[in-house]
Amino acid sequence: MKILIASDSYKYQTSGVANVVIAHVNELRRRGYSVKVLTLSNNGESYRDGDDYYIGSLPFLVYPDLRISFVRKDPLFEELKEWKPDIIHMHTEGSVARMARAIAEENDTPYVMTSHTDYAQYVFGRFCSTVPVRIFASKCGSVGFRGAKVITAPSEKALTFPQLSTVIKHTVVIPNGIKLEQYQKKFSAEEKANLFQKYGLTDNGKTIVIVSRVSKEKNIKEVLTYLPSLIEKMPDVQLIIVGDGPDRKRLETYTQKQELSGHVTFTGRISPEEVYRYYDMGNLFVSASTFEVHSLTYLEAMACGLPLVCRDDLCLKGVLENGVNGFTYQTEEEFVESVTKILTDDELRGQMHENALKTAADFSDKRFVDRMLELYEKVINSEGEDFTFDPEE
Repeated sequence: MKILIASDSYKYQTSGVANVVIAHVNELRRRGYSVKVLTLSNNGESYRDGDDYYIGSLPFLVYPDLRISFVRKDPLFEELKEWKPDIIHMHTEGSVARMARAIAEENDTPYVMTSHTDYAQYVFGRFCSTVPVRIFASKCGSVGFRGAKVITAPSEKALTFPQLSTVIKHTVVIPNGIKLEQYQKKFSAEEKANLFQKYGLTDNGKTIVIVSRVSKEKNIKEVLTYLPSLIEKMPDVQLIIVGDGPDRKRLETYTQKQELSGHVTFTGRISPEEVYRYYDMGNLFVSASTFEVHSLTYLEAMACGLPLVCRDDLCLKGVLENGVNGFTYQTEEEFVESVTKILTDDELRGQMHENALKTAADFSDKRFVDRMLELYEKVINSEGEDFTFDPEE
């Protein structure tokens, strides 16, 4: 089977989508499948790196972290057309989807698409639930997903995206997967002690970790707002915020004004290869975000054996089980109570540690690719069959 993976986000981006695509591609290649990747370069030049095809792009002015391409003719397209993939999987509705669709039409190749992001919320924020926005997003979805045999969604929450409303019968949930081994590497006690020392911290068993893009939609400020109440119960509690983003300076200023600097550490951007060390520094992972669809950081944290305390959200269904591998919360009191309970009860934390590891095993890159390959086979052998799914099942 020859598989073309198409995504705007790949090795040059630090994002959940990029991590999913990388894990997807690597596992397929590990199994011996012929896989090529069509993606955007980090500059205006197009080039090929082995079986990865990078098309020249520009920063998207409204969101500089994203890139866009207007390239319509390129020798690399001709190579991919001549390669004649058996199936195409588009992890995007953006620039690269247009390119991949042209390759599919040239070869009459069936394609699958995955919807990763609620664009109505991403673009319109608090106005995302208004009727005009939902209608607009729905119409965009009908155009963006046109021609796809099947659309996959990473969670049940994703089924509520307005852009999927017109194609919901062709949409099936396949959860994202991560490379467990990347987060379960050996990390010596000496290395761990040195990392604590680097940030002027102590390994006191009261360390909370957030791993996230530091942006407003991640709602990190809520955790900082709740921290004084937590400090009253545990004066030695420590919060490590791992990551970088446009909201970092604002949050650092807020931390200083609230006199929380002695309890909060901002690490800045950490390379993906080193992130497991920062999870391992923690005794607990927390998140206040309701922006997540199927957050990889939750899975990564559990792969490292960390219990979770997360703001209640539909994306947690099938991931976080209250009292088993963590707790959900809706109020400040529930947050403080949940964190305190886990950090002060060694037996409970030990049980949740084991349960977190078991949960993470269900979301490995291997399980993810197994499910995708089964879907690919069905699509390739469908002979024009119209796939429909019951979203209630």
